[in-house]
Amino acid sequence: MDTVNDEYRDYRHYLYAGRKAPGTIEQRLGDLERFQRTTGLLPRKATARELLTYMSNGYSDWSPSYSKRIRGTLRSYYQWRVQDGRASEDPSESLPPIKVPKRRARRPAPDEVVLAAFDSGTLVERAIIALAASMGLRRNEIASLPLSARDGSTLRVVGKGSRERVLPLDSDTLHLLVELEGQVLPGQHYYFPGRFPGTHLHSHTVYEYVKRLMPEEFPHSLRHRAGTKGFRETKDIRATQELLGHASLATTEVYIESDLRDVAALTRATSMSRIRNPSSQPLTGLEDLIEAAAKLGSQLAPFGWDVQIIRSSQPAPDATVGVQ
Repeated sequence: MDTVNDEYRDYRHYLYAGRKAPGTIEQRLGDLERFQRTTGLLPRKATARELLTYMSNGYSDWSPSYSKRIRGTLRSYYQWRVQDGRASEDPSESLPPIKVPKRRARRPAPDEVVLAAFDSGTLVERAIIALAASMGLRRNEIASLPLSARDGSTLRVVGKGSRERVLPLDSDTLHLLVELEGQVLPGQHYYFPGRFPGTHLHSHTVYEYVKRLMPEEFPHSLRHRAGTKGFRETKDIRATQELLGHASLATTEVYIESDLRDVAALTRATSMSRIRNPSSQPLTGLEDLIEAAAKLGSQLAPFGWDVQIIRSSQPAPDATVGVQ
């Protein structure tokens, strides 16, 4: 009879045959081992009632997304056991589906914090920050980034679910990667090598690099910064989805922090005053005024007018903007 390790080995082969990402495979096996440690039960001998008890015990401590993941692992494992002829029934079949509520966008790392850390970091630290905060890479994508990923000024990234995306490199990140390539040692295959020949940095080490430079931030908040900043500049959610490597737009929306100025524009558009006077577009702040002046300049340019927005060396108390 197969031992537990034999069964886990065979289940691993099954997941590899299904082209699951390496990170997903380790996550699934880790979930099963955690179930065994927590309950003292061998997963292959657990009953439907024991699985339900395990899931219900996590109600107060687990997030909905984590609960959904654990359910997914259990369903995958027991379905495989039935398909492989190791069991006649699937005890996970009675586990109820889990709905994950839409989350509010997480706070992105502030630009000033990111820039201060970037300016004070080593070459490796600056490259990690740039890949996360500018290119939007996940920490495991950074840790395992192969030297073959760069092709000129583009970067090929293999993310979750083995989904591949090709990203244009900004000049700063490109320069940093070229510098790292200039320090490559014989037998090195990754931008961030591990302790042993031919290996790459562990993703947790990427986390530690970020925390050492920015104690209040995480690799994920840098990634959120890339998504939020990119969307604010372009208003292109599809391009933002491609940058972050999401399969679903719903996931991308979680990474984009709403700008109150955008929301304010919506509420102005739906206000009672706009009903009374549809052509009115009230300007509420300095940025609105500057934007309106810039639009006016572009409209007058074809007629030979050169409209420039300048800031007085001694601005008035009410921050009046001069247009010449």
